[in-house]
Amino acid sequence: MSSATINDFLQAITATDSSKEELKEIYSSLVKFSDITSSNKEVRVFLTNDIHDSESKLLIIKDIIGDSTCSLNFFKTVLDFNILSDLILSYEFFLKKLRIILERVKIDVYVASLDDNKKNMINDELKKIWGSNLEVNYNIDNSIVGGIILQVEDKLYDGSVKGKLEKFNNI
Repeated sequence: MSSATINDFLQAITATDSSKEELKEIYSSLVKFSDITSSNKEVRVFLTNDIHDSESKLLIIKDIIGDSTCSLNFFKTVLDFNILSDLILSYEFFLKKLRIILERVKIDVYVASLDDNKKNMINDELKKIWGSNLEVNYNIDNSIVGGIILQVEDKLYDGSVKGKLEKFNNI
């Protein structure tokens, strides 16, 4: 799907009477959907195969996302426009656009170890910098000796000891 088509589609769903709450529901459903279609090849193949009709695909989608009316209407529209395969291929771009509309920031945190105290401290600092509307994913990376690496949307912030040593060695 071209970015123009994605933008047109986004403008269409956001130009309607959709509230922020409905867009949040669509976003949440799309995250569930992308998690399953990324990790389950059988589901992805079924949904992208033109042999299967839209009703069968919608039943699978409903099993994945649940009974949210606005999310089901979103996916019905995707099926009606025959762009489900394109959506599956470019879901991250679509999610990013929705995050912008919802003023939400996705942050992937990479640390050597993590306990509740450290997680709370990191969350507090992230909220100070990027606000409270955050989607934070924590990852343990054994190659990090100490410090932290943040992937904030498209930007990488490497505050790890390993990153600083590599930077020092490249000077």
